[in-house]
Amino acid sequence: MKNVTLISLALSAAAIASPLTWERLVESAKTDPRYESAEKRAEATATPRNLKLWDKIELRYQLDGFSFAKHDFELRVTPQAFGERAADKAHYEAAKNYQQASFAVERSILLYDRYERGVRYVMRKKINEINKQLLQVNSDRIEVLHLKAGSASFSAEDLMTSLEKNASLKSNLLSDSTALRDAELKLKIWVPDFEGVDLDSTFMPSMDELAEFLKNGVTVDENFPLVALAKGKRDSDISKAQQDASKDRDYISHVGIGYSLQIESLMEKYKELNCSDVLKPEYAKYKDEFMRNSGDCIADPYYTSRKLVADQDNRKTADKFFVNLAFRLPFFDSNKDASLREQIEKLDAESKYLDDVREINQKVARLTEEVLTLIDQWKVLKDYAEQVNASGFMEQFARNAGSDPLLLLRARESALESDLKAAKLEYDIYARYLALLDYAGGLARQDVTNHLREGIR
Repeated sequence: MKNVTLISLALSAAAIASPLTWERLVESAKTDPRYESAEKRAEATATPRNLKLWDKIELRYQLDGFSFAKHDFELRVTPQAFGERAADKAHYEAAKNYQQASFAVERSILLYDRYERGVRYVMRKKINEINKQLLQVNSDRIEVLHLKAGSASFSAEDLMTSLEKNASLKSNLLSDSTALRDAELKLKIWVPDFEGVDLDSTFMPSMDELAEFLKNGVTVDENFPLVALAKGKRDSDISKAQQDASKDRDYISHVGIGYSLQIESLMEKYKELNCSDVLKPEYAKYKDEFMRNSGDCIADPYYTSRKLVADQDNRKTADKFFVNLAFRLPFFDSNKDASLREQIEKLDAESKYLDDVREINQKVARLTEEVLTLIDQWKVLKDYAEQVNASGFMEQFARNAGSDPLLLLRARESALESDLKAAKLEYDIYARYLALLDYAGGLARQDVTNHLREGIR
């Protein structure tokens, strides 16, 4: 059992200590709090919403008098204004689409940060390797110049220049190592449990592939997350304007149906009693008092007295129910500019959307042009470096130079400098390509694992 536990711990440690790969770096975006928050918002708005035909329902109660004999109960409904339900539905759909686009934009931003840092690490490592080779070539030149000291072809100025260049190259190497260390620390923020970095350029498209991807340009459409976000904002603003305008069309304020309850055992009323009334059984308790005051109705046959007597609910059942209706008179209110206000808000939302789309179009076109232009420049530099590094070229150059080691070292240095410029151009190209992927929504795709190669297709 102990051995099994040790093996499990060893396997866990091996898994934790595994190197950082592009796949792990890309996957880490899904555990980012911003990703989870945007995903929850998108899921919340994607839940179907029950749209009602009314704004509110009230159960109203009215007590008619503190004798607690009469009670009115009413169920009152405030219906939605004309067109409000359609506006609510449109606003809900716009909000759902907006949150989906917002989630895609958030996903794109998170992946952009990770790809940018990974590409920076790979390219800085490549530049570092070229700088190491340049330092070796320059060190060889210094050694040759030292051996030539005292000869007619010796140049002290060349030696001094080489020594200065040596210091500059060492400074570049120090800068490279610092940049690589900082990049690795940044990567550890996203993937803290890796041992070593295994990011290579094979995950990235070549310059020829990029040129092939972009040769026909990039067409901006509503699949771009930023365009979808702008469209969602436009639709949301328009539907909100429609909602506000529809609320001014509440011509029916409320509709209610109620029931009037009367409790006979608690009901009393005042009544003028006369001599004939007190002879009735229901008023018998007042007979003695009445006869005494009226002289047996002989002395004062017209005598009357106001007394509090029991009452009865003699209404029909249908009369115990009532209906309550309230209508608004639109011709006498001050909301006559609602339609104009709605139209202005719609035009403002449409204008803002068109501005956003135009800006995205311009940035995509500019980035595409810049990437293709830089690729052409890169090809010139690479062609020159390949020509210098070609064995036939070097042999011919050696014969023409009389096998002068300084000239051969200069040719080698020239090729490396061209490679260095090309590497720096590559980084500029990838930086613009990543920005283009961000605008085009290539980084927001969930159906691919390598957005650098598949995102733009």
